[in-house]
Amino acid sequence: MEDWNLQRLVDRQEITDLIYLYCRGLDRADEATLRRIYHEDAIEDRGPGLFVGNAHEWIGWTMKVLPAFVVTQHCVLNILLDIDGDTAFGESYFQAYHRFAGGPGTERTEIKWPEAGTEMILAGRYLDRFERRDNVWKIAHRRMVNDWCRTQPVADAWFDENPTAYRAVKDISDASLRGEIEPGRAN
Repeated sequence: MEDWNLQRLVDRQEITDLIYLYCRGLDRADEATLRRIYHEDAIEDRGPGLFVGNAHEWIGWTMKVLPAFVVTQHCVLNILLDIDGDTAFGESYFQAYHRFAGGPGTERTEIKWPEAGTEMILAGRYLDRFERRDNVWKIAHRRMVNDWCRTQPVADAWFDENPTAYRAVKDISDASLRGEIEPGRAN
């Protein structure tokens, strides 16, 4: 059985926070957050033909592609971590929702995107190597493995029938980043 101690619990939480911050960074198009969670020499591996290379270059590419989506929502499910000193290996299951807007971003890549008015749910796993350097955990290598994908036309009738429902904002002005929970404050 793994030796559990306070430091191990702190390490697990710090690494788990990186995984969650990655999702928030993508969904809010927050470049600074994404850059903060990767080491400068980190590798992002989406597969040949998609992207394999420096994670910070991938972040730059991603910031140009994000306008192709009206909204995204990345959710992490099971997180399994194996920590050994200053190195950790992780497998995190994910589901990522994408609603396509078309237009800017879609023409900047060789990837074939669905038409505007289409939504895609992609599910798979992030296979990560984390390293603690100068007492800070960050992602050193990430490989995204896709398990399944579904695309379908958007069905927004509920929002049409409930126009006063709060809606997310896909940038850093989103209420979650400002810590707002005030009644009556729309976002």
